[in-house]
Amino acid sequence: MKGLYFSLLLIFGTSLSAEAIPSAEEFLKMDLDKSIRLVESLSKEEAKVLVSELRLEVKKSYPKADHFYFLISHLEEIQAIEKEQARLKSLLWVYVLAFVLFTGFLGLILLRQRKAIRDINQMLGH
Repeated sequence: MKGLYFSLLLIFGTSLSAEAIPSAEEFLKMDLDKSIRLVESLSKEEAKVLVSELRLEVKKSYPKADHFYFLISHLEEIQAIEKEQARLKSLLWVYVLAFVLFTGFLGLILLRQRKAIRDINQMLGH
């Protein structure tokens, strides 16, 4: 029985501490700094719900909001892809440089090893 009371108290406490997701209208009226913090704290499911609510709210005043939303979304994806390609290109150059340095180091070790073997053979009189 104690465990049941504890779990109910825990559930009630977490529900009080969790910040409720505002409606789309409240979100649009919210201060920008507060809305940014709220968006950063949302889970993937909560973000999907908020996006759909915002789209419905904006459609009331601008019927072609879906076209605008999809255009902006697509353009942002293109920008993100281009940034990621630039990062991958930089990473590729890092790998190439590391490979060249490793190959040079390995070559140096092999040359020194051959010289050491030659010196040992000369000392032994072979």
